[in-house]
Amino acid sequence: MTKITDLSTTLSHGVKQVEKEINEISTALATGRAPLNPGNSSEVTRLSSQVNKYKTTEHSLGQVQNVINVAQTGLVSAVDLLQQMESLANQAASGTLSGTDMEAINTTFTQLASQIANIGENADVNGQNLLNNTSGFSVMSGITTSSLITISGLDLTAIAATCTGLSITSVQGAYTAITTLTSQLSLISAGQSTFSAATVGIKAYQSEANALSTGLQATIDSIYNIDPTALQARLQQLNNQQSIDYYLVTQMNQQAAAVLTIFR
Repeated sequence: MTKITDLSTTLSHGVKQVEKEINEISTALATGRAPLNPGNSSEVTRLSSQVNKYKTTEHSLGQVQNVINVAQTGLVSAVDLLQQMESLANQAASGTLSGTDMEAINTTFTQLASQIANIGENADVNGQNLLNNTSGFSVMSGITTSSLITISGLDLTAIAATCTGLSITSVQGAYTAITTLTSQLSLISAGQSTFSAATVGIKAYQSEANALSTGLQATIDSIYNIDPTALQARLQQLNNQQSIDYYLVTQMNQQAAAVLTIFR
C-alpha cells in the first residue's frame, strides 16, 4: 500500500507540474510573450531602461528643435524689420527729405527697432530662449553626460539696443545707421547659419536615438518572442498528458482505498 501511495503522490506532483506548464503556455499564447527566466528578466530590465533613456533623449531633442524653430522664425522677422529700417535710412541719406520728413521717418525707424527687442524677448519656449543671449543652452544628445552638446544663441536684444541707439534725423546719421544695420544683418545671418547647422545635428542625433531605441526594443521583443505553432502543439501534448495523469491518479487512489478496506 505504501508503494501505491508513493506512486500516487509522485503522479500528483507530475500533474501539478503539467498544470503549471499549461498555464504558462496559455498565458504566453494569450499575451504573445514568452515567460522569462531570471536571466532573461534581468536583461529585459536593463534593455528597457536604455530604450526609455533613448526615447527621452529623442523627445528632448525634439523640444530643442522647437526652440530653434521659434528662434529661426524670430530672426526672419528681425531681418524684415532691419531691412525696413535700412530702407528708411537710405531715404534719409538721399538728402532729398525735409527736416520734418526726416523726423517722421526717424520715429518709424525707432519703432521698428523696438519691435526687434520684442522678438528677442518673446522667443521663449518652456523657459529656453536662443535670442536673448549668446551662450544658448546644453542638452544631451545621447544617454550619458558625455553626450552633452551646446546650442549657441544670438543676443537679439543687444542688436535691438544697438539699432535703437541709431538716429536718421540727419544725412550723416543715416550713413552711420546704414553701416551699423549692415553689420547687424551680418550678425543675424551668422546666427541663422548656426541654427541651421544645429538643426542638421539635432535631426542626426534624433535619428540615432530612434535607431538605437528601435534596435534595443527589437532585442527585447526577440526575448519575448514565441512560436505559436510549436506552443499549440506542446499545449496539446500537455493536455493529453494531463488526462492520462488524472486517470492514473484516480486509479491509484481507488486501489489504495480497496487495500484499506481489507484492514477494516
